[in-house]
Amino acid sequence: MKKLLFSACLVLSAISWACSCQHKAGSILVGKDSISFDSIKVDSTVFLADGDAASPACHISLSITYAIGKNADYINDSIIRSGILSPDYFSISSQKLSVEEAVDSFMSRYLSEYKHDYGELYRADKAHSASYNCEYIVNTSIMQESDDYFTYVANIYNYGGGAHGISVVITKNVNVKNGKIVSLKDIFVPGYERDLNDIIVDNLCDQFKVKSLEALRQKTIFLGIDVYAPDNFIIGKKDITFIYSPDEIASHATGEIRVKISNDDLKDLFRK
Repeated sequence: MKKLLFSACLVLSAISWACSCQHKAGSILVGKDSISFDSIKVDSTVFLADGDAASPACHISLSITYAIGKNADYINDSIIRSGILSPDYFSISSQKLSVEEAVDSFMSRYLSEYKHDYGELYRADKAHSASYNCEYIVNTSIMQESDDYFTYVANIYNYGGGAHGISVVITKNVNVKNGKIVSLKDIFVPGYERDLNDIIVDNLCDQFKVKSLEALRQKTIFLGIDVYAPDNFIIGKKDITFIYSPDEIASHATGEIRVKISNDDLKDLFRK
């Protein structure tokens, strides 16, 4: 699959977007501190050949949920820099941006780099024009099952040529009291990894109806790699769900794998 060649500097938008819309919608209440959420939506398409709708195109659609209220600025900045948008332009900069500014900046840069990097390839290889079509779609939402955390969920579809696109889910769990994104190291005791890995293997064995890690590997699960707990997880009221993206620990045909573990099984690993 062809990949964009990302430049180091920000390119201001010089692109005439074929279509563009932006609006805010919806609001929900989360947690004891009255944190509410709204969303901003943008949708644009740019063609490699100006004015030629038959030429390859890049379509980008972003629906980005953002916080309003207590700790909103901190939460929004943390989420924008957490990798829900890829490439992660914002993690290499300390510049403070509103969500609207960040979304506009990301879209402008993404489309500008597509036109620059794919344009030269297309002009040299118009016989395979379909391979230069791209699509990037991000839809975000909020989940809350635990009183102490809410989960920011990003459903992402990315197509950059090739046989098929890639769909992934990225989750970030946020502490309601302080607005910080939490990691596994924040909720589990030091040295938790070995016991957690064993619990994950047991769960996967039940899912795939086998009896050992070796048998899982025969099904291409954790084949050639060590067992690990992913950074993608959802903190529920009575459990934690770990999410492995397609191709992460198994063959593409297996798809996304979720491992839901009850708090009772994790009780010895939680920080007090």
